[in-house]
Amino acid sequence: MNLRPLLSIALLATVTLTASAQKLRLNAFGGYTFQDRFPIGGTYAGYSYSEGRVAASAHFGGSLEFEVRRNVAVELLYQAQPTDGYIGTTFREYGPLNVTANYIMLGGLHYAPFSPLVHGYGGFNIGAGFLTGDATATKFAWGGKLGLLLNASEKVGIKIGAQLLSPVQGAGGGFYFGTGGAGVGVSTYSSIYQFAFTGGLCFTFDKGATTTTPTR
Repeated sequence: MNLRPLLSIALLATVTLTASAQKLRLNAFGGYTFQDRFPIGGTYAGYSYSEGRVAASAHFGGSLEFEVRRNVAVELLYQAQPTDGYIGTTFREYGPLNVTANYIMLGGLHYAPFSPLVHGYGGFNIGAGFLTGDATATKFAWGGKLGLLLNASEKVGIKIGAQLLSPVQGAGGGFYFGTGGAGVGVSTYSSIYQFAFTGGLCFTFDKGATTTTPTR
């Protein structure tokens, strides 16, 4: 899987947004993503594949936020979820298969100040979801989030919230789980919906702040 175009776009977005942002926020987070089942279609050696499953597991990642105007920011996010995949057939389920669900997303965030210490936030992201394992595939992905930012100080806060990430499938392909020794891949044709709770630290850097040098 060639990630160079995605990384180039992410780097270009970072440079452009950094130059125009009023504030920068650095988020480091982790959380728990719940299991998702999805229908699949295909046959191998006379067996019909009927269902795929991505197991529940922890996730981790980080993001940069660029405040373009007061309480409105653009977010560049990366998330990884090491987990297990399963394939259900006519008579049995194959697995566990070691897989990692990764996301590179770009989107918008809106903050709602409830008080100086508590801000609500919500946002929508689009980007790419890709799964690595015995085989790999990359798909367009979208996501949404809601949560709270609890400000411990002007520079440090705690974020807690919920999110949904979904790689969109199509007739041309999908995520692939390898069946180990059989060496076969199964294509899905419906979206995977990954719901999660997440939390972490938020560090704010105010680009508007200046240091005044005293004069004699």
